[in-house]
Amino acid sequence: MVKYKVLSLITIAILLISCAPSKKVLTDLNFETALGKLNFRDRYVKLITAKGSITIDSPEFSSSASLRVNLKRPDTLMLKFETVFGINLGEVKIYGDSFELVDRFNDRTLSGRVSEYLRRYFEFNLKFDEIVDILIASPRVSNAEMYNLADYGFSIYERRGDEEITLNFNSDLELESCTLSKGGDKFFEVRYSRYVKVGEITLPKVIRIYDRHGRGDLS
Repeated sequence: MVKYKVLSLITIAILLISCAPSKKVLTDLNFETALGKLNFRDRYVKLITAKGSITIDSPEFSSSASLRVNLKRPDTLMLKFETVFGINLGEVKIYGDSFELVDRFNDRTLSGRVSEYLRRYFEFNLKFDEIVDILIASPRVSNAEMYNLADYGFSIYERRGDEEITLNFNSDLELESCTLSKGGDKFFEVRYSRYVKVGEITLPKVIRIYDRHGRGDLS
């Protein structure tokens, strides 16, 4: 179990970076060793309890709120949003392929299937558990077929038809960015920064999502 109390996450949600280049180098590290370390991170993170803040910043809307997160991999997520004064704005509850959104500000409840929501609004062929993996910086990479291992970092590429996922890691094998492209164009990018030690691994304190125009939407 990992209890991570200082994580600023993003939605569904959500989490990143423009980190300064690492001074370390990947010495005597082959592809299998790198995958082993990355998969250890994936197996280690099973449960996250977190609190932090969420900021939405776009040309149409800008606001901030407090955020509480309870995550149990692979597919259970609960988000609670509050104002800076502790007023409950609402909750999002996801169990498998079902979700429930309680909007206390407008006194309404919405529910449905996660898979249908993702197809309609997300426009990218990802399962919910894959989105969770990306948001907590612990993507599953055991089946990676294309990669680039260099002294300054490690990249993995995965193609699914006209969709491509690019994962970039620093020399400590911490995820720096995840880019989703479609038809050769960048769809959106998740960036991670300010990693802190949690148990036997590190997790990012700051996560940011950029849309296809390079605009920061959430942090």
